[in-house]
Amino acid sequence: MLNQKIKDNWKWILIPIILIAELLIDDYVMPHVYKFVFHLFAFNPVQNFYTYLNIYKIVSILVICLLNYWIIKQKIFFKPSETKVGWLVFLVVCFTIVLACFTHKHFWIALDVGTIAALPEELMFRGIILAFVLKLMTRKSTDQWRVITSLVISAFIFGGFHYINLTSQSFGFTSFQVVNAAALGMLLGAVYIKSGTIIVPMVLHFIYDFLVTLIKGMSATNYTNVQTDQWWGLSMYVLIYSIVAVSIINHKPSDNKLLSKINKF
Repeated sequence: MLNQKIKDNWKWILIPIILIAELLIDDYVMPHVYKFVFHLFAFNPVQNFYTYLNIYKIVSILVICLLNYWIIKQKIFFKPSETKVGWLVFLVVCFTIVLACFTHKHFWIALDVGTIAALPEELMFRGIILAFVLKLMTRKSTDQWRVITSLVISAFIFGGFHYINLTSQSFGFTSFQVVNAAALGMLLGAVYIKSGTIIVPMVLHFIYDFLVTLIKGMSATNYTNVQTDQWWGLSMYVLIYSIVAVSIINHKPSDNKLLSKINKF
């Protein structure tokens, strides 16, 4: 039993290992590969920024999947446990929202940004990190406090990872983004726990980034100061997101589909 406890405790170190490995490969190793390949094909990433961004994100998805296979080996659940009318209605509503925005001037950019933001981030932070933390936390017991703690830990990791944006943003704005991402991570994690399929948080994340980009467009850098009233507004969002997230997983805990799935692997 002691050996098993030590073994389980050591598994926690796999989380920073996969995050650091992904960061190093994406931001330090691959840029050298891109530079060589782009030079070979006379491709200018500055003039073709969105093409470059899509290449970067596709490679990032491949890197995440390979690192998961080599390091954590966490199964990512796509197939729904059962067909629920509520989730189907949710997907139809999301699809309707996208169609309703078809004539907007930022539609195609928003569609692209929503997709390339949602896929890699949900694979990493909900599909791998949240599920792995849940597995470690609920191995002996599925008490609700363990589930909520797992949700908070993964949300904090998701939010904190956004500090990599400091290369193109001010500390104040990035911190604002970090807090907002952590709160959103609570909500996305909760729907993954409840639904048991990564598709639901992926779609929700897509809609969030899609609508934000639709409204604001996309800027490469942001060094604007965050005003006090914006922080107060964010505090309200954090409170609302957190209450909704906890309510989702506390409502009929036996229906938290992800828990039954991860305990089988």
